[in-house]
Amino acid sequence: MNFIKRAFLSITAKKGKSVLLMGIFFMVISLVLAGFSIQNASNKATDNARKKLGASVTLSVDLLNSTNRELKEEEAEQLATSKYVKNYNYSSKTSAVAEGFQPIGWSDESQGSMGGMSPPEGVEMPNVIIESTMESRLSKSFETGESIIVEGNPITKDLQDKEVALIEKRLAKENNLKVGDKIKVRSKRDKEKTIELKIIGIYTTKEKIDGFSLPVMEPANKLYVPYKAVDKFEDEMFASFEAVYYLDDPLHVNAFNKEAKQSTIDFDGLLLDTSERIYKQMIGPIKNIASTSQTLVYVVSVAGSIILGLIIMLSIKERRKEIGILLSIGEKKWKLMGQLLVEVLFVAVLAFGLSLTTGSKVSQVIGDNLLSNEIATSADSKDETTGIMVGVPLDIDSEQEKPIDKIDVSVTGEDIGKVVGIGLVIAILATILPALSILRLNPKQILLKDE
Repeated sequence: MNFIKRAFLSITAKKGKSVLLMGIFFMVISLVLAGFSIQNASNKATDNARKKLGASVTLSVDLLNSTNRELKEEEAEQLATSKYVKNYNYSSKTSAVAEGFQPIGWSDESQGSMGGMSPPEGVEMPNVIIESTMESRLSKSFETGESIIVEGNPITKDLQDKEVALIEKRLAKENNLKVGDKIKVRSKRDKEKTIELKIIGIYTTKEKIDGFSLPVMEPANKLYVPYKAVDKFEDEMFASFEAVYYLDDPLHVNAFNKEAKQSTIDFDGLLLDTSERIYKQMIGPIKNIASTSQTLVYVVSVAGSIILGLIIMLSIKERRKEIGILLSIGEKKWKLMGQLLVEVLFVAVLAFGLSLTTGSKVSQVIGDNLLSNEIATSADSKDETTGIMVGVPLDIDSEQEKPIDKIDVSVTGEDIGKVVGIGLVIAILATILPALSILRLNPKQILLKDE
């Protein structure tokens, strides 16, 4: 009788064991398929996050570990020409005194001191903040969406030599100011240093200061001006000057940092900080489930092979008499091996077909559960962590980005191909190794052992 026909007769005659084998194959194939699908989905989510977030590196004076260190524009310019930089922005902050207009929360009675604080001799109490920028859209508040322009135009690179400004809507309303009007600010150290700024835009901001604060800290009292517009105040703000470089890909951060260290810039007293940590914060849970899914593939493949091998071994031992008789009447060993393989592969094919119909749903459920667990674990870890990162500017630490909390898991042709390969290897190994322990004997030895 043809060994293939015998294989199908054996499958139908032993329905219980065939169903058991199919169930185990189904679980193994489904989990392996889920592992590969989750890995692919994780890679796609990581790529999307990289494209969405980009990467930025900030070069600034390390205020915690430097004394009188000044970051010069010539130094910052060296890194701006890097092949990894797609855009950059220079900015600085200084406080100043409003002249001819009233800052929010400021009164004549409060001038000279505020909240029990008195300025040093020869210094006026500042009441506005001036932030210079090459492009207002690249300033942190505008970049994050906390601030938006509601009237007029933004600051652009072609306005760097112009004495213009953006003011907050509340400050404009308080002083009946509009686009086209002019305001004056003067140095808190030298009354002779005065700048007249033309208002080119009005913005609103969601920035808030909790609790008691000086008027100078009120977000509504912040003026945005072109980078070159505050050269008169240069000696008052050298420590706040910083350069932000926007890289073409977060994966190039390390290469950019290495390139920066090889430049002629003296980094003693300077800080080179990267927003790559925000990117890592976003993809942290994704990377963890990708690693978990890879482990899942290995563990399930090995465990599945062992379990199937044991079941097939027990099944073969029960069929010693059948095998011994077939060998004694002249059946070739390779045909008996072929019969056992056909039986297992037929069951495996049925299990594979069934797993394809449920693969996407099973993979999505497993992926969602793994991701939600990783996010919960990550949140718990953050709650237990307190303190300030030494060497990192305090305002940097406030940057937050929600981790990716959803992935779209789908089964691809590549995933199916990998699963077919692994399934074949498992089926062949789980069949051949146990069968060899029986078929290496001659018919007489097999029949005697059966007795």
